[in-house]
Amino acid sequence: MTIIEAAIQVLKKNNRPMSAQAIYDQICKDKLFDFKAKDPVAILKAQLRRNCVGFSGKSASDTPRLKQDSNKLFTTV
Repeated sequence: MTIIEAAIQVLKKNNRPMSAQAIYDQICKDKLFDFKAKDPVAILKAQLRRNCVGFSGKSASDTPRLKQDSNKLFTTV
């Protein structure tokens, strides 16, 4: 399972907007992905952003599956 697949699973399970930190906490609690980074939340945030509708960076996903609201909470599309 990839980081983004784990995040989407968490968002669908909780059925509510969530912060990157809350998504990370739930991924770890459910043991969906083993982060091996010094700053795993930063890695997760980058993956979440690149998979958001409207993100236009070089690494933007061809098929965005997330939205981010003005409070920096993520939901599935």
